[in-house]
Amino acid sequence: MKLFGQKMYFSVIVAAAGLAGAILFSFTKGNPPPPPSNNLVSPPSTPYAQSVSGTGLVEANSRNIEVGVFVSGIISEVKVNEGDKVKAGDLLLVTDKRSAEADLQMKKKDLASAEAAVKTAQAQLDDSDDLQKRYDSLKGGVAISVTQQQRQMFATRRAQAGLEQAKAALESSRAALRLAQVLLEQHTVRTPIDGEVLKVRVRAGEFAAAGAAVAPLVIGNTNPLHLRVQIDENDLWRFNRKAKATAYLRSNKERKYQLDFVRVEPLVQPKTQLSGNAAEQVDTRIMEVVYAINLQEEAPLYVGQQLDVFVDADGDK
Repeated sequence: MKLFGQKMYFSVIVAAAGLAGAILFSFTKGNPPPPPSNNLVSPPSTPYAQSVSGTGLVEANSRNIEVGVFVSGIISEVKVNEGDKVKAGDLLLVTDKRSAEADLQMKKKDLASAEAAVKTAQAQLDDSDDLQKRYDSLKGGVAISVTQQQRQMFATRRAQAGLEQAKAALESSRAALRLAQVLLEQHTVRTPIDGEVLKVRVRAGEFAAAGAAVAPLVIGNTNPLHLRVQIDENDLWRFNRKAKATAYLRSNKERKYQLDFVRVEPLVQPKTQLSGNAAEQVDTRIMEVVYAINLQEEAPLYVGQQLDVFVDADGDK
């Protein structure tokens, strides 16, 4: 009995020591401090005593132009890549134009035939007119019958009408040729402005549809870049277009950019939440303000980046 009591006493001591060890481990090794944050710097804050804040989206000063194709078809050539600098009128891409080229050749042959028809009609009129003059110089009823004179007069009129008809057909052929040239030209897509190729979404051999929701190319003038800032309607009464404005990178408050006011787009509209839900109800309304960015070479920006923007709300500064 005494031995059994000693065993129980020893078991209680061991259990108590294990419990104490578990408690000690949970407060030391088992509960390490949280790892340091991966943020390079803290989020940017306003440099002004009072400010209006907003979110800015970097865009081309021409807006981002979605360049489409005039004619649906297979892409035969893509002449540019992302980042290429282009001048107005430069060739961007070409759709398959073999049928248009064949039609153009047919229209050229039709034009040549119409020009020949005009020459033939003109020769017939000249011949008939010459004979008419000869008949008119003769005395009717003596050297030539009156009936012959009238028939020749009618023949001259028919020749004149034939020439007019041939000329009309010639003009129609010329118009058809010009249309064929336009249709052929529509298979080539050229840049409408000086700028930079921002995105190429097609490759040779792919199909491009005219009027598609997603355009094959995106072009924009990026010198200078613009910043489209969304300002909440509740802050509009404090917004001053003449005030200083500063933009910051979201991930690095040391990268800041001075902004020059360009324009206000005065239509206040619902803020786009980009949730993808077509039935989404948006209560927040915003006004968009466009600024030009004073870009520094050591702090580049790219179209589509988001920046935090602060506008001085403490008077005209």
